[in-house]
Amino acid sequence: MNLYKEAMDIAKEAYEETCCFDEAYDRLYEICDNHEINIYYYKGIQFCANNPTHRGEEYLGDCGGIAQDGDTFGSIACRIACATLLVASQDALSELQYDMEAA
Repeated sequence: MNLYKEAMDIAKEAYEETCCFDEAYDRLYEICDNHEINIYYYKGIQFCANNPTHRGEEYLGDCGGIAQDGDTFGSIACRIACATLLVASQDALSELQYDMEAA
């Protein structure tokens, strides 16, 4: 999976569904939460192995931590993958907004 392409696809989907950038930012959370990398341990682990996850890890650190009591390796990987995709999608939506306003 190409992180930039996936994030841009998610950003475009969120904007097309809402037609409002503020609402699209909120929609990103829902889309990423229901993404396969957040549902299937294998997909989350594979995503973390193939993509830089430091920004997602920083995001989770700012939100209170990466791991929670009772977490498994797979659930932590899915959480990191989802956060990484969310941050990348937020960046993509900002880029999309900038491009649309500049046009």
